[in-house]
Amino acid sequence: MATAFDTFNQYADRAYPGQLQDRGMADVVSLVAVGSDIGYGVAVREVSENTAQFATGSEVSHGITVRESMHDNPAGDNPEPVYAENETMSVLRVGRIVVATVDGAAFGDDVFVVPDTGELTNTANTATNIQLANAQFKSAAGAGELAVVQLNGAE
Repeated sequence: MATAFDTFNQYADRAYPGQLQDRGMADVVSLVAVGSDIGYGVAVREVSENTAQFATGSEVSHGITVRESMHDNPAGDNPEPVYAENETMSVLRVGRIVVATVDGAAFGDDVFVVPDTGELTNTANTATNIQLANAQFKSAAGAGELAVVQLNGAE
């Protein structure tokens, strides 16, 4: 007799970084991860017609990586699921997506990207963080918690 699979803890949380909140108006494109492994729910910049990587320095990000459950296996020594370098990833350019915030956020705050990691914050630290154009937080969250970001297209 077969054993029933009855442990579903992997998907028991309310939301996950990179989860689309609403697919109604979502513009999701496929791009290849270059430069490093890239996690879910982080900002990336397009570097060619089919590749993307983390922004460095003052480069502008163009979208946020979407969580795809078929990729929920960690890469290498990384305990978190990621898009492995040179793997195709989904990137949201328009729509609503769940992200982890570095410093927390309030409804309506602008969204800023931490270069080299793609992490998202509401902190406009002009020495390092770069504003994600046409993006706003659409829910409140504490530092390290999940919030919804609305993307309205890259400039």
